[in-house]
Amino acid sequence: MLFSGNIFCNACSTRKVTLPQLGYGTKPARVCNSCFDVAYLVTYAIDEDHGVTTQVHGVRGLLELIENDHENDLHNIVAHGGIDALIWLCKSTSSRELHHLTTTILAILAEKESIRPVIITKCALPPLLDLIKYYTDLDKQGFQPPKRSSVSISSISPSDNSLTTPTPSTDTTIYETPDAQQNKNMEIIISCVHVLYQVARAGILSLKEVVGDGVFNCLMSLSAFEANQTIFEDRGSLAQEADADAGADRNPNPNPNAPANENTNTNTNEKASSISSESHSQINDRAFLIQSLAIKSIAYLCGFPVNQPSIIEQVQGTDKLACLLRSPHDDVQRYMAKSVAYLSLRNDKYKISLLGNGGADALVSIIARLPSEDSLEVEPKEETAGNILPSHSTVSHVCCALANFATNQESQVKLMQQPNILKYICNVPTAFQANVEIHRHVARCLANFSLYEDNHVLMLSDDQEKGHNVIPTLLALSQAPQVTSDVQRHIVRAIDNLSSNETVDHSIMSKFFEDVYLFIMDMLEFNKDKDTLKRAESIKKRVEEEKNKIKPKPKSKSKKSKRRQKGSAAKGRSALHTSDDNKEEGEEEDRHNNDEKKDEKYDDEDEDENENEDDED
Repeated sequence: MLFSGNIFCNACSTRKVTLPQLGYGTKPARVCNSCFDVAYLVTYAIDEDHGVTTQVHGVRGLLELIENDHENDLHNIVAHGGIDALIWLCKSTSSRELHHLTTTILAILAEKESIRPVIITKCALPPLLDLIKYYTDLDKQGFQPPKRSSVSISSISPSDNSLTTPTPSTDTTIYETPDAQQNKNMEIIISCVHVLYQVARAGILSLKEVVGDGVFNCLMSLSAFEANQTIFEDRGSLAQEADADAGADRNPNPNPNAPANENTNTNTNEKASSISSESHSQINDRAFLIQSLAIKSIAYLCGFPVNQPSIIEQVQGTDKLACLLRSPHDDVQRYMAKSVAYLSLRNDKYKISLLGNGGADALVSIIARLPSEDSLEVEPKEETAGNILPSHSTVSHVCCALANFATNQESQVKLMQQPNILKYICNVPTAFQANVEIHRHVARCLANFSLYEDNHVLMLSDDQEKGHNVIPTLLALSQAPQVTSDVQRHIVRAIDNLSSNETVDHSIMSKFFEDVYLFIMDMLEFNKDKDTLKRAESIKKRVEEEKNKIKPKPKSKSKKSKRRQKGSAAKGRSALHTSDDNKEEGEEEDRHNNDEKKDEKYDDEDEDENENEDDED
């Protein structure tokens, strides 16, 4: 039995190498020729006795094998302790070069579907979270990864999930300029976040890892990450090496639980100012990439219903969601809006808490920045962080979230308290006239707000200080060239809900019915959806009842009186006409009674006509 777990002849297993990562200690063990390359590289990578240079040689060799992307090499690295060695290095060394190489390898492996579960089972995420904290100031933002115990690599077996605490080691790499140091710091953070992004996207994180190990909180902090949060320590300098050789150990300790070295951040501002302007631009781009990867990971985590209650508990009572919704970066704003849309789906008891601490105001502020119909012809102002127009994706997610919140009594009251919210919602289709998805969410949003009778006067009012008339917007949506049956269904829902309130002022309802009548008749003629047709029939009935109130039918009795006044010469003809008129009225009354019976039957069958509708974006 050899390194690969198989049996080979002597000719095919002529080499020996130490395998401490597999629990064989320091005594050389015989390995098969096909596994030797991986075996000796892993052994070099964990060889503390010969210093960082030897370890760097081993890790670089592993990186070359992985970049070649040969399936057999990848299998050998995973099966024979390669990932264990990489994780151990993340936790045991303070070498920036080794951190850079190991996290790069793990980021590449995380892209392999078959290897992602191994990264999780080997407990790679906690040490990666420690590295993120080490190379940023996340500890100042409240992110605290869990404490871990110390275990030597020589005692680790392939099935051992023990966690170690990083300990300092002498870094003998060559001197690096501040530019190179900062860029390498950023690349380490990017690689760590890339691993989190890949496992979040794959949906293989458990609730323990998402919340218990601090993945979600770390990602929330990184979504607001700025380039000036990375450290500037020159841990690879020759001066530091000389200090280490002289016994003055000034290496920064990556242990998050150890006391901070007083010299860790010495002259940070001076070193930051020595970074070139070109490098600053590159660093800012990488900071934006970190934000983008982090917020996308959050959106994936929020998309899984099993995570949602725990995630909501993590953010409720804070302004974290509101701050990210107001981010100047479009990706952060877009995917935070998408996350809120996910969290507002079905979680009825949590909806009001999501809108607290500025959440409602932050959501509405996004669509409030859209140009109104009156301002579309005005020359646009110079764009700044505060007035950059949101993308169509961001607006779509916001409208979806608003529609979801509108199905809950408390949360819809909170939203309706936002100044001009109906005006802003109705303005969205004007800014995105060809976007069917946005039109669908706007129609659904207005339909859900119309579920509550307290909103009806506001939604039919022409007084913009008190409300906003939504009917022109609904009819404009119905006349859009790309209108779909789903959009029409929500429009009819809204009109049906608004027309059912008998307490609204008579003059308002008269104008309302006049505006919607032609649209409803079109729906009855051309729409094939059963629910839409039932609602349209109900609206038509109310329209006709309203018309009868305004213009009552002339009485037949008055006609008969006029005929009888013509004299006895026309009595026979008058009697004949009277008989015919009575017959027509009787037939009309019978038809009206039959219609009423059908309507009563419809009311019994359609008990859920005002059913709340949540939707996932």
